[in-house]
Amino acid sequence: MKILIFIVVVIVAMVAWIYREQLDREAIVAFAESLPLPVFIAAFLFLPLVGFPITPLLVVAGIRFGFAWGMALATGAIFFHNAAAFQLTHGWFRERLTKKLARSGHAIPSIDPKHQVWFTALFAAIHGPPYAIKLYLLALTEVPFRIYFWIGAPIYAFFCVIPVGAGSAVSTIKPWVIYVLAVTSFILLAGGLLLKGRCLKDNQKPS
Repeated sequence: MKILIFIVVVIVAMVAWIYREQLDREAIVAFAESLPLPVFIAAFLFLPLVGFPITPLLVVAGIRFGFAWGMALATGAIFFHNAAAFQLTHGWFRERLTKKLARSGHAIPSIDPKHQVWFTALFAAIHGPPYAIKLYLLALTEVPFRIYFWIGAPIYAFFCVIPVGAGSAVSTIKPWVIYVLAVTSFILLAGGLLLKGRCLKDNQKPS
């Protein structure tokens, strides 16, 4: 299974590189809208693993399937991405990277086991690094799969509410969608501030 995922990711990456000059956010959305359902779902599963921005796919999911089914698709894809990224970054790839870092006097950063849960939550919640890079970087640490998957994936899925809801609202403006987006935005902001405060508090503790 790991080899199959790796082969698919490599093929998708090669195609993306060949057509890189023709790809932008608008082109991706227009292309995704024109895809047959099975092709769109396959693209949703594999394109983000090679660095494609996931937000346009989330918006299109909201446009094509509405909020409820769009979120169902997004959640399933997010959990697949997390499982696949963890598998791809362990084994042969991780061993080679570890040896290469060791030869240069470096090592993969270790995270204290008692901080792994909140660190995973914070890393998944922060904005900045692209989605794929966040998946692979965290998977390379010593965070176990159960924390990586069951803490990180639900947070990524929760962040899908806004783009999927925005896509859903494009075709059917409903007051409840606006309320959900507003409440979700507030929760995300408050959660980010709480996690940031927790991080700063732990860093200030004497070692």
